[in-house]
Amino acid sequence: MKNYKFSTKEIVVVAMFSAMSYMLSLIPIVRYINGGGINMFSMLPLLLVSIVFTREAGLTVGLITGIISMMMGGIIIHPAQVILDYILPYMALGLSDILGKEDKRKVFLGCFIAVLLNVLSHFLSGVIFFGQFAPEGIGAVLYSFIYNFSGHGVEGILCIVIMSLLPMKNIKKLSKA
Repeated sequence: MKNYKFSTKEIVVVAMFSAMSYMLSLIPIVRYINGGGINMFSMLPLLLVSIVFTREAGLTVGLITGIISMMMGGIIIHPAQVILDYILPYMALGLSDILGKEDKRKVFLGCFIAVLLNVLSHFLSGVIFFGQFAPEGIGAVLYSFIYNFSGHGVEGILCIVIMSLLPMKNIKKLSKA
């Protein structure tokens, strides 16, 4: 990525998709007590940008969205937690093109892998940094699993379903215009 040169169009797309993802994250579908939950498909722009444009654009959108999310009210306990909760999970969604962009099946599986990496990063952060919030009798691992897979995991699955329904060929044609 160090030698990658962004075109003006990609810079605009990165800014728009970052803003779109953050704005969608502000619309809750289900809100949990400690601030998590299921948002209005905020992962969708992050999954979409690397499929339609480039992986570099997808990773950059993820990085910017994570930083915006952290700056606009993120909970920071430790510097390593910033990486696990705000940098890696959002950037992981930019890897949705990891298996390819042309075959719908590969896009679906690539999005699944990206969402799984996102949720795993949040899960690890939950185990390491938020385990003390687990209810009595429930361990940190189970608590983090339930909390993150029922929130980020469900939202990710919903976004993957939407991605599989989108007319990707038409979207790619429009993005070239």
